[in-house]
Amino acid sequence: MVYLFVFDWYGNSVTLMTTLRKCVNGNVVDVHGATKRQRELTHDVVQYCIKELMPRLRTLEIDVELGKCMEIGALGFCYALNTNREFQVEIDKRLYKDKRKLFIRTLCHEMVHCWQQAKNQLVDRVYPKKLGYRRLWKNQRTGEYQDHSKTAYSKQPWELQAYRMENRLLKGFLKEHG
Repeated sequence: MVYLFVFDWYGNSVTLMTTLRKCVNGNVVDVHGATKRQRELTHDVVQYCIKELMPRLRTLEIDVELGKCMEIGALGFCYALNTNREFQVEIDKRLYKDKRKLFIRTLCHEMVHCWQQAKNQLVDRVYPKKLGYRRLWKNQRTGEYQDHSKTAYSKQPWELQAYRMENRLLKGFLKEHG
C-alpha cells in the first residue's frame, strides 16, 4: 500500500490518495482512487488479463485510475505512455456499485488495448499540425500500419477485437475468482 501525502498550510500531513501497488512476475500495477475493495478487484482483474493475454511479459507498468470518466462519454480509456510497456488506464468507478460485471468487462476491454499496444498491433502517432494525433492499426496480411481516423468508432479494428475478447476474459475471470 502506497500513500501520497501533501502538507496543509500549517505543515500537517494530509493523505491525498491511496494507491494499491503490487509487482507480480516483474509487472508493476498501480491502482489509484475509489475504495480498497474496488482497488483490490481492479488489481485482480488486471493480473488475470496479463496472465491470459501477455503471460511472458515481465516489464509492464500499468497505472489504473478509478475516477469519473463517464462525463466525457466513455466507461474507460487506455493510453500507452512513453513505451509500449507503460500504460495509463482509466475506468469509471461508479460502475462498481451499479453494474459490477460491466466494471470488470470494461477493465478487460481496456486490458485488450494494452495487449494490442504491447504487441505493436495498435500504435499511437503524433504528426505535425496538419495531421495531428493518429491511431494506426497493423494490417496482418501486409504488415503495414493503416490510419483509421475516418473510421466510425464501432468499426475500428482494435475496438472490434476488444469487444470480441472482453466477454471471454470476463467469463474466465468470474470462473476463476467466483
